[in-house]
Amino acid sequence: MSVQPMVQYASRTDVGMRRSANQDSLVVRLCSDYDEWVRAGHLFVVADGMGGHSVGDLASCISVEALPLAFAKSNSDNPADRLATAIGAANRAINDKARENPEFADMGTTCSALSLSARGALIGHVGDSRVYRIRRGVIEQLTFDHSLQWEMVRQGRATAENSEMLHPRNVITRCLGPDRHVEIDIEGPFDVQRGDRFLLCSDGLTGHVADHEIGAVVENLAPAEASRFLVDLANCRGGSDNTTVVVAVVEEYPAIQTPTLESRANELTQTQPSGIPKVDMAARRTIWSRLTMAVFVLVALTGLVLMMLQKQALGLVLVGVALFLGFARLVLATRKSSAVEVEDASVYSNNSLARLGARDPAPTTPYRRESAEIRQEFLDLLAEAHSELTTTARDNGWELDYAGLSQLASKASAARKTSQGGLGEYAKAMRILMKEFNVHLRPRAQ
Repeated sequence: MSVQPMVQYASRTDVGMRRSANQDSLVVRLCSDYDEWVRAGHLFVVADGMGGHSVGDLASCISVEALPLAFAKSNSDNPADRLATAIGAANRAINDKARENPEFADMGTTCSALSLSARGALIGHVGDSRVYRIRRGVIEQLTFDHSLQWEMVRQGRATAENSEMLHPRNVITRCLGPDRHVEIDIEGPFDVQRGDRFLLCSDGLTGHVADHEIGAVVENLAPAEASRFLVDLANCRGGSDNTTVVVAVVEEYPAIQTPTLESRANELTQTQPSGIPKVDMAARRTIWSRLTMAVFVLVALTGLVLMMLQKQALGLVLVGVALFLGFARLVLATRKSSAVEVEDASVYSNNSLARLGARDPAPTTPYRRESAEIRQEFLDLLAEAHSELTTTARDNGWELDYAGLSQLASKASAARKTSQGGLGEYAKAMRILMKEFNVHLRPRAQ
């Protein structure tokens, strides 16, 4: 009997403390049965409409509507093809809508999609929304930010330490919508283990909450509690943008066999048109190579023998033919190698091509890795935030259960000696306080 995958998730999207409209969107599509999971996989998507573009909220909405439909309808057995095709369909849907109305010109959105299937975890990505994996005390960023800052660092024109001083954070280099065709990063597949936690988020979260803080929250709190706390934490620190998070926790997962790079390369070379049996192209090239080498050696030896028998003219001709065949074989082998490399690149436009021998020097994932352990400085910041929020609420005369808040603070202080360090108590207190702040300080929609 097949083991059914069990994935628990929670999601939350919030307008923030400074915006009057939410341009973020999200969608989660879970498979209805085991066969569908094997074929396609669970799908999680986060999209962040561009604030500087026209009608960014419309662009993000179109992406989370078009992408799951195209993903479900795809007949491809290759999960990377399926995901790339679905994101491409979302891009065209946004672009088509923009062409219909001049007011929608240049609207765009980021898009980060995670598929959890029998092939492992696969990510399709455009923009600066992120996908993280948290596993055994470590948080890993599995996506590359398509932002000016990250591109400058990759090109060696800035460092991770000074990029924020030299280049603005909110300038992205790639998004869905403005162009008919868009380059899509496909990352993975990554192996999936029981207990893994995945987080998809917009930059409204990462602009205010550090990676190690995100990792600590997601690893130590239940999905619903973690998603609420992360949004509240971003808003508590200014909430300068919309914030969207999706937290998925793997409780049970069948044993999977993630394709190796060697097997993935063989897939690319063995792909044939529909209806034609697959052929081992590598084996055919090996046979052809050995055959031409045998002919080369035979002709060369025949020429040398004739020269030894005083038939100089014919011997020289055969030796010349052998040299020509050897040179031609070398040229063809070089061209075939380049052709295979170009063909691979045309099938997948992704950073993991570097591991398949492509010329793209992009780094391989994970792009960043950090400890997800609860740090004392993080707990100190939470305690300080709790104190300041409570003081502000008292000063403004807001009616709250201050005795209950004080009790939560005491429990959090006592829990610092435990593995969770009081995160749960701080999360509950911040939820109470931020609800009141949202009522009194959040901007109203126009």
